[in-house]
Amino acid sequence: MQIKGANKMKTDWSGDATKIFKGKVVAKIEYTSKEESREMDWNRTPVIVFTDGSWILTSSDDEGNQGGAFFTSSDKMPTIPQGGW
Repeated sequence: MQIKGANKMKTDWSGDATKIFKGKVVAKIEYTSKEESREMDWNRTPVIVFTDGSWILTSSDDEGNQGGAFFTSSDKMPTIPQGGW
C-alpha cells in the first residue's frame, strides 16, 4: 500500500507482510547451515520456519549484507542472536 505524506510516497511494508504471514504456524526456529552461511558470507542467522515450508530470516539491511538477530517479547529469551547452532 502506498501512503502519501510530507509530499513523499511511502510504502506500508507491514501490510504486505501481514498478508503473507498472518495465520501461519511456526514449526521451528533454526539457524542457517554452515554451508548456507558460507555461501552468503554471513554469520549463522536465525530462521523461522513455518509448517507450510515457508520461512523468514533476519538481515542487517534490505540488501542482505549480513544476517541479524530477532528481538522478542519474552523475558526468558529477549534476543535470538546470530551465530547459534
